[in-house]
Amino acid sequence: MAKFPAEADRSVTVKVPLKVAHDYLWDVVGSSDCVPSLRTCKRVGTNTFRFVFEDKHVGPLTIGVQYTARYETNGKDRITFESITASGDNADATGTFRLQAAGSQSTRISLRQMLAPDTPVPRLIQGLFRSTVEREVADGVRGFLDNVKAALESA
Repeated sequence: MAKFPAEADRSVTVKVPLKVAHDYLWDVVGSSDCVPSLRTCKRVGTNTFRFVFEDKHVGPLTIGVQYTARYETNGKDRITFESITASGDNADATGTFRLQAAGSQSTRISLRQMLAPDTPVPRLIQGLFRSTVEREVADGVRGFLDNVKAALESA
């Protein structure tokens, strides 16, 4: 299997105080409703969660992504996550949320994420598939932040 690490780095400003944004993102299971194409997110240990995504179909290939990640926070403006080795997982993931006050009632949320799924891709089409993975990761981060903004601002 080939792994195609792809990174995305995006930001959004939400009209809620920094503490509200941090607390929302630190509720990993609750905020996982904002992750595009996510089938399930379950707590499997202390600050550790398993993510299972809907299958993606790319030409004749079907790719399912599953990873388990441990989360950490400094309690105010940074949350990080990193995948750990768990049975059935087929992707590596790391990421950092950085939160910055943007006035008294707004917060800038930045997310930098790397995802590297195992893919059963023949060598002939690896280049084509790499761009697909990169696009999916970028679209996923953008969609997640857009959904977080909508959820926080509608509450």
